[in-house]
Amino acid sequence: MTIAGAIGMAHVELLAERVADPANPIWSRAGRAEILEVAAGAGVGVVSLCIEEPLDVALTGAAVGAELGARLVPVVSELSIGLVVLPMAEASDVAAVDRDAVIDALRAFALAVHEGGARVVLELTLPAAECLRFLDDLASPHVGLCYDVGNATAAGLDPAAELAVLGATVWHVHAKDKDRDGVNVRFGTGAVDFAAAFTALAGIGYGDRVTIEATRGEDPVATAIEHRAFLLALDDRSGRA
Repeated sequence: MTIAGAIGMAHVELLAERVADPANPIWSRAGRAEILEVAAGAGVGVVSLCIEEPLDVALTGAAVGAELGARLVPVVSELSIGLVVLPMAEASDVAAVDRDAVIDALRAFALAVHEGGARVVLELTLPAAECLRFLDDLASPHVGLCYDVGNATAAGLDPAAELAVLGATVWHVHAKDKDRDGVNVRFGTGAVDFAAAFTALAGIGYGDRVTIEATRGEDPVATAIEHRAFLLALDDRSGRA
């Protein structure tokens, strides 16, 4: 976070691994206190947390969702995290698991983390119309979408067209670029039409954060500086607030 602040990043998104690691500072009170201290010193906001456990273990059934949510309540409350990102892919791909069971899990999870002050954003591997139907079926005021322009492009979707349909259901955005083989690459060198995507974000009134979730390159700091400048230029050209 110190480096992030030094290069001008406004926020960071924390990560919880596929298998819970006790050494990750988010899981202890002392670790969370240290995160807050470092973030304050760096002038960086800790605004979101991506939890990858559902990639390995299917997030199905109310009991599973409630248990995961309960573990996260002290994390989101003590760190004042506003958004919890759930990548609903692999083991938790909503197109492959029991729909009712995953909806039960998500409702229980969202209620639990809401007690800690956070909302949930789902990263789905579905076209926009199916995402909207899923949210309608879920019917939770605490759940919206995280839209990843790189993953969407790699799945054969058009982010600009999708974002125009999704509108206000998009609460969070991940920025990455991918080549035609689905490999993460430096911004502007892959298949993602960033200009069209950012114009679409401006069109739906999305003025919130865009989180870089991208290749680190051979020099991670230099790559991060390059990616930040790339996105800021897009904001200027698109008129996004």
